[in-house]
Order: sequence, then C-alpha cells, then structure tokens
Amino acid sequence: MRFPPISYLAHQVAQSRVSQYFFYCYLLVILTISFYPFSGWRYTGEPIFAFYTYPLPYYFTLFDNLVNVLAYVPLGVAVGLMARRRWYAWPLAALVGTLLSGSIEFVQQFLPDRVASNLDMLSNGFGASIGGLMSLVIANRRWQRAWQVFRHSHLAESTLAEWGLVWLGLWFVTQFDPSVPFLGVVVAPRGIPQPFESPLADPALFLSLLEAGGMMLHLVGVALFVSVLVKHVREVPAAIRLTLLAGLVVKLAFAGMLLQPAQFFAWINRNIVIGGLVGVLLLWGLWQLRRRLRALVGALALAAAVAVGWIWPLSPQLSATLPLFRWHYGHLTHFNGLASVIGDVWPYGAVLILLGAVLARPDSGERWP
Repeated sequence: MRFPPISYLAHQVAQSRVSQYFFYCYLLVILTISFYPFSGWRYTGEPIFAFYTYPLPYYFTLFDNLVNVLAYVPLGVAVGLMARRRWYAWPLAALVGTLLSGSIEFVQQFLPDRVASNLDMLSNGFGASIGGLMSLVIANRRWQRAWQVFRHSHLAESTLAEWGLVWLGLWFVTQFDPSVPFLGVVVAPRGIPQPFESPLADPALFLSLLEAGGMMLHLVGVALFVSVLVKHVREVPAAIRLTLLAGLVVKLAFAGMLLQPAQFFAWINRNIVIGGLVGVLLLWGLWQLRRRLRALVGALALAAAVAVGWIWPLSPQLSATLPLFRWHYGHLTHFNGLASVIGDVWPYGAVLILLGAVLARPDSGERWP
C-alpha cells in the first residue's frame, strides 16, 4: 500500500497561526524596548501633538534611523502574513506599523530619556512596509507548503507547539546582554562588595551554588521546553543542541558588538561551566522521558530558576558594569533593558506553555503523548 506524499499530508493539518503568535510576541518586544525603563514619566509643558509637524529631519542619527527601519521589518512581515488577501498585505503592514509607531512616539514624549520624533515614525512605517513586501514572497505557495511540511514532520501536533516555537524565539532575545552569563539566571556584580546574610558559613560558596544552580536549572528548563515542541523523541537531542548552539552564537555576536575586546568572555565563568556540565548530565536521562513528564520537569526547573533569582542577595551596579561596554550609554540601556525585561517575563510564559502541555488533551486526530 502506497501512502500519500508528505506534501499532500501537509494539506490535512490545521491552519498555522505562527504569524499571529509572532505578531503578539514581537509587539511585546517593541513596547518593551520603546518604553524601558518604564519610569520617570513627566509632562514638559510642550504641545503634545507638536512633534508630528516638526520640520524633517528635526532629530537625526544614522544609526538610530537604520535601527528604526530594521526593527519594524519583522512586524510588517507578521502583519502581511496575517492579511486574508495578498493585495492589501503591504498597505496594511505599512498602516499598522505607522500607527503603532505614531502612538509609541506620542507616549515617549513623557519619558525623560526619549525624544518623540516624526522621523522615527516614518522610519518605522517604512520598515513595516518593507516587511509587508517581504510577506508577499513568504506567502508564496511554495514557501507555505515547505513550512507546512516542516510543521507536520517535526513539530508536535498541538497549537501549543506553535506558541512554544514563537516563545522560544523570545528566549534568544534574553541572550542579547553579554554581561549576563550564557544561560545564567543571576550575575555576580562588579564594583564595591555588598554585604548580605548567607545561610552557609562560607558566603562565597553560597553565591557559587546559586549561580551554578541557576544555570543548571535554566539549561534543563530550556532544553526540556524545546523537547516538548519536537514531534519525534529521536529528534530531541538534535533540537536541543541546535537551540543551545544558536543561543551561544547570539551571545557571542552581541559580545563582539557590545563588549570591549578585553572583556569578550565576560559572559562565562567557572560557576557557569560547572552548572552547564551538571545540566548536561541530567539531560542525558531526562530527554527520553514521555512528553508530559518532560513538560512537568521542565516547568519545575524553570520555576526553580526563577526562585534562584529571587534568593540572589546582590544587586547589579551599573557604574561598575559600564566599562565592559563600548556602545553609547543610551543604546546600551535599550538593548540590555530589553534582554532584562524579556528575561524576567520569559520563564513565566514558558512555564504556562509547559503546564498546558501537561494538562492539555489531544484534539481529534492529534497525538500528544
């Protein structure tokens, strides 16, 4: 008996909602980087709508405007793919990007470290329109068929898997700050020593255990999160290796861009290495568990990693960290702030997805063992 080709089977799977999920998550990223640090709100007394009619270019830096264009390209792609008809995908992406940016610029005028700019709004709208045009290419039947085949062949048959795949993309954002160790949950601050009460006789050992343990728990949690998204158990090790390698590449790339050359390896230390080795040993046995059990253990590991962050007794000292970097303070604050906020939010979303995998019942025709 001959079975139909996988390309035919791909027609039988449920409609993908990845573009919608990506839109929601990327909107979170844009709002975070636009309003960080969410404090110091004030009213300057200037007319609140005046910046819309400022002569162009009222405020211009090449780097900022290039970033403004590129930042809205993914948003435009997502909006374009969400459009029901291809003919209005591009104008819809441009409209949504411009309106969103205009609203954000309006709010930014009440933040002390921000400058409301109509040029930024136009740059963002232009970036979204580029994304809308790119969505026309991605929406091509060949690309859609390839995605459906990949989804059917490699992703677990559940809507949670698509949510998880998009949420996993946010995890890479948490690696943008190279002053935070790779997969680290806490950071031993530089600068003046801080007094704290240690439950152990050796305070240094207490801090080392927290740092290594946090890394181990984060590693196990992320790896098991990835394993839950994969359809076949035999593909789990490769998926975990690929995810961690990609995360390491992101960390190295931002270390190269942001850190002083002499501080290139500030994101790794002995405790991180020890925690990583222990985590790998644990994963050697955990990845072969049934999917629901992997999801439960992963949720517990991420919850415990969050608890390590709560227990950590030291606070970061920005003045001592700045010499590590070579970027402008404002740009640095935005990038590291984005990584910090997403890093705080990500474990909670991941735990919810993992618990959903534990509790959810398979839909008709789905297999979620």
